[in-house]
Amino acid sequence: MTTKGPDGMYPPYQTPQPYQVPSLHQPVAPYETPRVRRRAPLLLLLPTLLFAVLFFGGSYLLAPEADVRVQPDPGVASVDGRDVLLVPYERHGARGMFQLMARDMFQVRLAALDAASGDVRWDTQLSDELVWQASVLASGQRYTYLATDGGLVVLDLADGSTVAEGDGVEGLGDAFVAARWAYRYDPDNRRVVVMNGHGGVLTIALDTAAATPADPRTAATWAGVLSERALPTTPPGPVTAADVPDGRVELRPRPGGAPGHVLVRTGPGGGPEPVGDVVFHGAGLVVDGTAAAGFPTGHVLVVHSRDLNDRERSISAVSLATGRVTGSVPIDSTTFSRATARGDGTAAVGVGSAVVLLTPDGRLTARPVGTTDLFGNAS
Repeated sequence: MTTKGPDGMYPPYQTPQPYQVPSLHQPVAPYETPRVRRRAPLLLLLPTLLFAVLFFGGSYLLAPEADVRVQPDPGVASVDGRDVLLVPYERHGARGMFQLMARDMFQVRLAALDAASGDVRWDTQLSDELVWQASVLASGQRYTYLATDGGLVVLDLADGSTVAEGDGVEGLGDAFVAARWAYRYDPDNRRVVVMNGHGGVLTIALDTAAATPADPRTAATWAGVLSERALPTTPPGPVTAADVPDGRVELRPRPGGAPGHVLVRTGPGGGPEPVGDVVFHGAGLVVDGTAAAGFPTGHVLVVHSRDLNDRERSISAVSLATGRVTGSVPIDSTTFSRATARGDGTAAVGVGSAVVLLTPDGRLTARPVGTTDLFGNAS
């Protein structure tokens, strides 16, 4: 029952309204402050990120390059129709803190360099030992074979991956010999000759990774050549005389006792003839075995001081026809690898941390080996 109000009147009639469910998202009242999205975690990470950039990047920029040296026995192969230089080298040290933490301090690696462009096709680590050597024995169409201080290593020429090594070589197993001198290449029969730990001689045909017992004649021929002990070898380096077609080429003192040496060529039954009039100081010839490196292209390679009183060294290509210097590059080391030759006569020799390439037209280029990026990847 409706009651009267204070004025004695009944209140006006009001239509009943339906009940409304209150909204879950109430509007912000005018006196409330909008909530601010917190950025504290990001701000806390910023100093850490800045420190990491300065720590790793700064240490890389300030640190010197690692010590890189090409080992004595490189090789040549053909990959996808292009000539490739196979260069074993040792890398000691690390550049920057990331490499120091994530990479081996001592590495022996094999780099495959495009002979024309100098680009690195692949670069693979062989060992983390301080003293360890690898020699390129031979290469087929698919595989390359290395004689190392850890035994035989077979790599895929396409990407440098390991096909077999040490006791993983089929036919050798636990009888493998961890010495470079137990492995040789037989070029006449295109096969690698191996001695196992029992003194047996086995052979591995190119582009295979399985050793099979050699026939008696082969075993008798190679038994005295293979060994589990170090054999005496002459380290590669410049010499004063070398063989060329139909004679020899020599570096002889200048007439009259003047400083320096000049090139002369001696033919069969003839006296020495000067090869140009260029004077070289502290000079030597680069050889491939006993032959002058580069002679198939009509050139020889001479290592020499840049001047009489200059300690800096260079390697120069000299034309046997004209005696002119056709190319020259500075070198930073007195250690050399053995020279290798491609099918067109082009010669390559490792000097310190680079490979010097002589092209058929007499040009010389130096290809650096063992350069890396911040993370230690070959570049």
